[in-house]
Amino acid sequence: MGYTQKQPNGKYRARWRDPDGRLRSKNFARERDAARHLRSTEVAIDQGRYMDEAGGKLLFAEWAEHYFALAQKRLARTTYARDVTWLNAYVLPRWGRTPLGKISESAVERWIADLGDEGKAVKGGTLAPTSVQDIYQTFRKVMKAAHTAGRIPRIPCPEHPPIARKKRKAIRFLAEAEVDHLAQNIDPLYEAMIFVAAYGGFRLGELCALRIDDVDWAHGYIRVDEGLTDVDGQLKFENPKSDRAFRTVPMADLALEKLTAHIELRVEGTDRRALLFAAPDGGVLRPNNWRNRHFNRAVSLAELAPLTPHDLRHTAASLFIAEGANPWMLAEILGHGDTRMIDRVYGHLFEKDRQALRDRMSRRAREASVDNIRRLPRLPAEKAT
Repeated sequence: MGYTQKQPNGKYRARWRDPDGRLRSKNFARERDAARHLRSTEVAIDQGRYMDEAGGKLLFAEWAEHYFALAQKRLARTTYARDVTWLNAYVLPRWGRTPLGKISESAVERWIADLGDEGKAVKGGTLAPTSVQDIYQTFRKVMKAAHTAGRIPRIPCPEHPPIARKKRKAIRFLAEAEVDHLAQNIDPLYEAMIFVAAYGGFRLGELCALRIDDVDWAHGYIRVDEGLTDVDGQLKFENPKSDRAFRTVPMADLALEKLTAHIELRVEGTDRRALLFAAPDGGVLRPNNWRNRHFNRAVSLAELAPLTPHDLRHTAASLFIAEGANPWMLAEILGHGDTRMIDRVYGHLFEKDRQALRDRMSRRAREASVDNIRRLPRLPAEKAT
């Protein structure tokens, strides 16, 4: 329980303990005002609505430092590095010296709008909607944590910030012949890697982390249980980006045949944990180096530009769909948590399935039409009692 206390200067002090047990106080000119504040504070504590007024005076930069010190331990390295980049480049310059309690929703909306205005955010241009969205989410994470910690009474982040809609990028899918053509134009050391990527749908970091014992030759699967990240030049093998990213991927025989030949020719020793795809000198294959030094050159020679390694993942998705994979199955194979990404990116590829479904329903309805149904005898009506 709290209490009020008269001060030597004639004012009255309300004193109470916050939910963490720390003694708090506030001075008032009149005793009844101190008592009223004390009662409302105790009710707020009982109902879990207590907010520390001093928390709102904390500068955004100070709270962000605290937040990211903890976030570093739970976020993936790539996510942490990306968020810190946005924080230093765009968030702190605007909000660093602002007290948490002084950040209003209207001010946040104006800031987001300015980030997307041509010439304001980036010299000579504008930030892409995707970048503005990433910056906003970085800012929102910090403010949400401040609200959860009781530093601010509400999150001053609009539900629908003024961010322009992202332009839909055309998704590139290779035909099987183009996959083969690309593989013929890359360094022979990575020919099998093209087939595994195009028929398995792995992320580039997952490809670079595959090992010999990840291949289930008996069942034709490849297991994904780690990925390779390259952050600030530091390589690290880590768990996949989500629980659903731990998965087994069914592989086409052709890709497994290419992989078998690759292992026989290029993977030395009998270590079952040896990497399937290594750097030319035998070390760990850096994803960015492979893209810049080998993949891009092969794309140019094959005259398939523009093409990225991620387009091989899209290619695998299109091939799985063509052979009957439904959205849930595809989400599992690609390592997505649900089908929203599948619907957004690959939904149009299911049009053939929808048309086939319509045709089957048409046949079913026609075969079950009135003319083809044997009429059942009408049951006698029950006699009234």
